[in-house]
Amino acid sequence: MDLEFALEIRIDLGPRVHIEVAPDFKRGAVLIQSGTFTGPGLSGIIVPSSGGDFPMVRADGGGRFESQYLLQTDDGATIFKRSTGVRHAPPEVVAQLLAGEQVDPHSYYMRMTPRFEAPAGPYDWLNRTIFVGVGRRNPTGSVFRFWKVV
Repeated sequence: MDLEFALEIRIDLGPRVHIEVAPDFKRGAVLIQSGTFTGPGLSGIIVPSSGGDFPMVRADGGGRFESQYLLQTDDGATIFKRSTGVRHAPPEVVAQLLAGEQVDPHSYYMRMTPRFEAPAGPYDWLNRTIFVGVGRRNPTGSVFRFWKVV
């Protein structure tokens, strides 16, 4: 099994909303404001307000997240992207991330498995491929790099 770079997504996020579900559990909601993506053979924008990230954060620094939003290629194709992942870090790093501070990406683990729904044509390979990814947060958004499993 080998990995081949597929694409990088850079998103700018809106305000973060946190819902305290229980003393040791918070649900977040962060809507996409804008973004771009690029990779071999595809590039474009993240459709503004087409979705967001919805993390679940535990008091111990662990958590899971789900995201979904639309990508629009430079040639006009629309692709639906959905992802699930895991993030964990020491509680003090989680507090910095939740506060929107710049954090060293090596101080936390953020991995995901995206799925894409693309129209027939030049991007339908996205429908038939398994991907793995790594993410990093910055004060205004996130950067995700995805590799296809070949």
